[in-house]
Amino acid sequence: MINDRPALVRDSAAFIVLLEKIWKARDVEAGLVWAEIEERIRLADELRVGGIRPYKGGRFRSTKLP
Repeated sequence: MINDRPALVRDSAAFIVLLEKIWKARDVEAGLVWAEIEERIRLADELRVGGIRPYKGGRFRSTKLP
């Protein structure tokens, strides 16, 4: 997939579809997973704006980091 962005996009989409099937089989609402991802991105953006580099094992620890 090196330098084949269209293939990466297609394969990524297929992977997400598969994940959603697994979540459904395990009775996990996809919306909850997407909300968790959005919250992690929001927190990372907030930390960057505040000048805090968001990474585990460093100055700032969080389970919400991307």
